[in-house]
Amino acid sequence: MTWPYDLYICDCGYENPEDHDGSCGAWRHGGTFHDYGYREAFRAAAREKHAYVESTSPHNGVKAVVFQHVEGGGLCELCGPTTGRRGPWTRSPSNRQFLCEVCVRDLQGALDDLHKSIGAYRSLELWPVLEDAER
Repeated sequence: MTWPYDLYICDCGYENPEDHDGSCGAWRHGGTFHDYGYREAFRAAAREKHAYVESTSPHNGVKAVVFQHVEGGGLCELCGPTTGRRGPWTRSPSNRQFLCEVCVRDLQGALDDLHKSIGAYRSLELWPVLEDAER
Protein backbone atom coordinates (compact mmCIF):
# COMPACT_ATOMS: atom_id res chain seq x y z
CA MET A 1 0.00 0.00 0.00
CA THR A 2 1.36 3.37 -0.92
CA TRP A 3 0.44 6.80 0.37
CA PRO A 4 -0.22 9.26 -2.46
CA TYR A 5 0.49 12.95 -1.92
CA ASP A 6 -1.23 15.19 -4.46
CA LEU A 7 0.06 18.71 -5.07
CA TYR A 8 -2.50 21.39 -5.93
CA ILE A 9 -1.36 24.83 -7.09
CA CYS A 10 -3.49 27.98 -6.93
CA ASP A 11 -4.35 29.07 -10.46
CA CYS A 12 -6.05 32.37 -9.55
CA GLY A 13 -3.10 34.59 -10.51
CA TYR A 14 -3.09 36.54 -7.24
CA GLU A 15 0.15 38.37 -6.43
CA ASN A 16 -0.22 39.37 -2.75
CA PRO A 17 -0.35 36.88 0.15
CA GLU A 18 -3.51 38.46 1.56
CA ASP A 19 -5.30 37.83 -1.75
CA HIS A 20 -5.07 34.09 -1.01
CA ASP A 21 -6.86 34.31 2.35
CA GLY A 22 -9.78 31.98 1.68
CA SER A 23 -10.73 33.29 -1.75
CA CYS A 24 -8.91 30.89 -4.05
CA GLY A 25 -11.18 28.75 -6.14
CA ALA A 26 -9.09 27.65 -9.10
CA TRP A 27 -6.58 24.85 -8.53
CA ARG A 28 -4.48 22.80 -10.91
CA HIS A 29 -2.98 19.42 -10.12
CA GLY A 30 0.82 19.69 -9.87
CA GLY A 31 1.63 16.00 -9.61
CA THR A 32 1.37 12.99 -7.34
CA PHE A 33 4.20 11.87 -5.07
CA HIS A 34 4.24 8.55 -3.22
CA ASP A 35 5.28 7.46 0.27
CA TYR A 36 8.50 9.22 1.30
CA GLY A 37 8.11 11.50 -1.72
CA TYR A 38 5.99 13.67 0.57
CA ARG A 39 9.10 15.74 1.28
CA GLU A 40 9.49 16.54 -2.40
CA ALA A 41 5.75 17.34 -2.58
CA PHE A 42 6.18 19.80 0.31
CA ARG A 43 9.24 21.38 -1.34
CA ALA A 44 7.38 21.66 -4.65
CA ALA A 45 4.46 23.37 -2.91
CA ALA A 46 6.85 25.77 -1.13
CA ARG A 47 8.22 26.91 -4.52
CA GLU A 48 4.76 28.18 -5.53
CA LYS A 49 2.99 31.37 -4.48
CA HIS A 50 0.11 29.31 -3.05
CA ALA A 51 -0.24 25.53 -2.97
CA TYR A 52 -1.29 22.64 -0.80
CA VAL A 53 -0.57 18.92 -0.53
CA GLU A 54 -3.36 16.45 0.11
CA SER A 55 -2.83 12.85 1.17
CA THR A 56 -5.24 9.98 0.72
CA SER A 57 -5.21 7.06 3.13
CA PRO A 58 -4.73 3.76 1.29
CA HIS A 59 -6.70 2.08 4.09
CA ASN A 60 -9.99 3.97 4.01
CA GLY A 61 -9.67 6.61 1.25
CA VAL A 62 -9.93 9.54 3.65
CA LYS A 63 -8.27 12.68 2.32
CA ALA A 64 -6.43 15.22 4.48
CA VAL A 65 -4.51 18.41 3.77
CA VAL A 66 -1.03 17.70 5.13
CA PHE A 67 0.77 20.85 3.96
CA GLN A 68 -0.14 24.35 2.83
CA HIS A 69 2.02 27.17 1.59
CA VAL A 70 1.38 30.83 0.89
CA GLU A 71 4.38 32.90 -0.20
CA GLY A 72 4.86 35.42 2.61
CA GLY A 73 2.95 33.21 5.07
CA GLY A 74 -0.68 32.37 5.61
CA LEU A 75 -2.89 34.47 7.86
CA CYS A 76 -2.31 33.29 11.46
CA GLU A 77 -5.27 31.12 12.39
CA LEU A 78 -5.17 32.25 16.02
CA CYS A 79 -4.64 36.02 15.91
CA GLY A 80 -4.53 36.84 12.20
CA PRO A 81 -8.08 38.11 11.75
CA THR A 82 -7.39 40.70 14.46
CA THR A 83 -3.69 41.47 13.96
CA GLY A 84 -3.09 40.61 10.30
CA ARG A 85 0.05 38.66 11.24
CA ARG A 86 1.20 35.84 8.99
CA GLY A 87 3.34 32.73 9.35
CA PRO A 88 4.19 29.28 7.98
CA TRP A 89 2.08 26.11 8.12
CA THR A 90 3.08 24.85 11.56
CA ARG A 91 2.83 21.52 13.37
CA SER A 92 1.51 21.72 16.92
CA PRO A 93 0.46 19.00 19.39
CA SER A 94 -3.17 19.29 18.32
CA ASN A 95 -3.08 20.05 14.59
CA ARG A 96 -1.40 21.86 11.70
CA GLN A 97 -2.24 25.46 10.93
CA PHE A 98 -0.79 28.79 9.86
CA LEU A 99 0.79 30.41 12.94
CA CYS A 100 2.68 33.68 13.31
CA GLU A 101 5.93 33.96 15.28
CA VAL A 102 4.22 35.59 18.28
CA CYS A 103 1.62 32.83 18.63
CA VAL A 104 4.27 30.12 18.23
CA ARG A 105 6.33 31.73 20.98
CA ASP A 106 3.31 32.08 23.31
CA LEU A 107 2.07 28.53 22.67
CA GLN A 108 5.55 27.07 23.18
CA GLY A 109 5.82 29.03 26.44
CA ALA A 110 2.50 27.59 27.64
CA LEU A 111 3.65 24.07 26.72
CA ASP A 112 6.96 24.66 28.53
CA ASP A 113 5.05 25.73 31.66
CA LEU A 114 2.84 22.63 31.42
CA HIS A 115 5.84 20.32 31.05
CA LYS A 116 7.59 21.99 33.98
CA SER A 117 4.50 21.66 36.19
CA ILE A 118 4.34 17.89 35.63
CA GLY A 119 8.09 17.34 35.85
CA ALA A 120 8.57 16.52 32.17
CA TYR A 121 11.43 17.64 30.00
CA ARG A 122 10.94 20.56 27.65
CA SER A 123 10.30 19.58 24.07
CA LEU A 124 9.90 21.75 21.03
CA GLU A 125 6.33 21.00 20.06
CA LEU A 126 5.81 23.69 17.42
CA TRP A 127 7.70 23.47 14.13
CA PRO A 128 7.08 24.72 10.63
CA VAL A 129 5.87 21.61 8.79
CA LEU A 130 8.39 22.01 5.96
CA GLU A 131 11.29 22.25 8.43
CA ASP A 132 9.90 19.31 10.43
CA ALA A 133 9.77 17.15 7.28
CA GLU A 134 13.47 17.80 6.65
CA ARG A 135 14.58 16.73 10.16
